[in-house]
Amino acid sequence: MADATAFNLKDNQKAERKLLVTCVDVSDNAGKFDAATADWQIVGVGVEDSSIEYNPDTETVTDILGITETTVNKLETEQDLDPMTIRGGSKLAIKLYNQVKYGRLSELSMYNVMQIHAYVGSDGAYEAEVHKNCTITPQSLGGDAYVDMPININFSNDKVHGTVDNYKYGTTVKFTATTKA
Repeated sequence: MADATAFNLKDNQKAERKLLVTCVDVSDNAGKFDAATADWQIVGVGVEDSSIEYNPDTETVTDILGITETTVNKLETEQDLDPMTIRGGSKLAIKLYNQVKYGRLSELSMYNVMQIHAYVGSDGAYEAEVHKNCTITPQSLGGDAYVDMPININFSNDKVHGTVDNYKYGTTVKFTATTKA
């Protein structure tokens, strides 16, 4: 995929938060990625603030001339979704519930997670990337008025770049991989 050259926004228009979308493949493709059979569930309903944190691992050294140089070794990308309220029909919530309930902890690291950047690309071809074999960890279960199960997503950085045709909650999302530029 070629580098993006512009955002699909008017000059000085701010990108709205709803244009950065996270989806989880809730199909039975655990441990493998198949765009044709992926069942993408958009996550974040009821979450007021969530950022994709890059968590860069950096190393800074000052040489004998007094010049400081910083190297970025890697990114340990993660996202927290809190609260994530248990809702009827959520395939992700029931999968996580059963994995924790029965101690199938290794299955928590077998999720394909997609980031959609709907502020890049064009209508019907928004930039997206699928991270294969990510870890999704429920942080707790409970709440006051509703049952919440906040989650943490650790992205794998084993990516497939492409586009999606849609990014709106309640719709079907189809991912198409692109070739490297």
